[in-house]
Amino acid sequence: MKVAKFDAPGNNGDLAGNPTLADRWSQQISGYFDTGVQHVRQRLSSHPAAVSQFYNPLTHGSTAPDLPLSQTTITWNGFPRKFLPAAPGQPVDFAATEPTPAAGNFRPQDEYLEWHVTRQNGKITSIQFTSEGYDYYQFLAAKAPNILLALYQRFISPNVVIGDLIKNGQYDTTNKWNTEFGAMHLTQGANNLFAEVILGAEATVRRKDTAGHEITSAIPLTRCSQFGDDRRNSDPNIGAGVNHLAGQNRMITIADPVGLYIDSLDDSTFRLPNNAPTTGWFKVLRGSAGHTIRAVFEPPAGSPFTVSDVKIGNAGVTFGGQIAQFITMKLTGVAGVAQTTHNPLIACVGAGGAPIMLAAIDPPAAHTASESPLLPLRGREE
Repeated sequence: MKVAKFDAPGNNGDLAGNPTLADRWSQQISGYFDTGVQHVRQRLSSHPAAVSQFYNPLTHGSTAPDLPLSQTTITWNGFPRKFLPAAPGQPVDFAATEPTPAAGNFRPQDEYLEWHVTRQNGKITSIQFTSEGYDYYQFLAAKAPNILLALYQRFISPNVVIGDLIKNGQYDTTNKWNTEFGAMHLTQGANNLFAEVILGAEATVRRKDTAGHEITSAIPLTRCSQFGDDRRNSDPNIGAGVNHLAGQNRMITIADPVGLYIDSLDDSTFRLPNNAPTTGWFKVLRGSAGHTIRAVFEPPAGSPFTVSDVKIGNAGVTFGGQIAQFITMKLTGVAGVAQTTHNPLIACVGAGGAPIMLAAIDPPAAHTASESPLLPLRGREE
């Protein structure tokens, strides 16, 4: 795949009509890819003949045939796996998934899907869902604060002012309008586009166990490579999917526009008090076809029901996470034709240095006081 530029997430249209701003965003994403390639080369540095199977489609794009995109779409469930029952018979911990929102606190929803629940008179009236990385909003705050403000005023509240969002020259990712009063974008530390690109890059490195056998299963591979959190649905599924393509000796990249997307909601078991389905309750608010980055679950205008009236099986909806459990997320990659290069298998990340852990990754030069710094890669790996 070769691209002329990287578009905004979801082809959202924010940068349309401003080629200078669009170019700056494209350059930022290109920098993410270059960093990913550097990480892979460092992993392979003890093997001079090895090449990075991850590439930047802007600067090193290939016009060779690619697999159909549908064959490289990786999906996972949007509800945080770590809040599922630890043993049979135990309940799902919905309450821990969505604590009372407060400014300055991030949401513990770590599957690249976060949500905000609106209640009136004890009833849930709507649930906002977002999959937008916070680094895109940091970019807007630095380069186009007028666009940033307009988005908040459109999707969260007309009462938002720029001083609520940018304080002492820094964008506040956990400002009150993105926590207490809504979900404009993702807040959890690993939920950013830079982490997505680095995960994709790291997953192209093929690994072996102590007996020399290739590791391909999702959880063992995540632990061996330490490219993410094995307690998540997303990281192991993304890593294993990309690594499978790497095992076919293919060159791999992430499809433009770069983002993590809401694929679908399976509401086939949702029922209203009159036994009617919830047709029309889930609405896409932002993004483009196949690239949903914002949606809402709420009753259509004129409906006598609230979200709290919905039943899933025999259970009434009391938490937004009950809806999130039925949302599928996706990442779309691109894999080229098989190459003649055959990279060696690399041993697991050991204790000799600090590995990449996506839970601790922030985009370059985008830190705030509450965010963790990028951990350095260890040196060579044998």
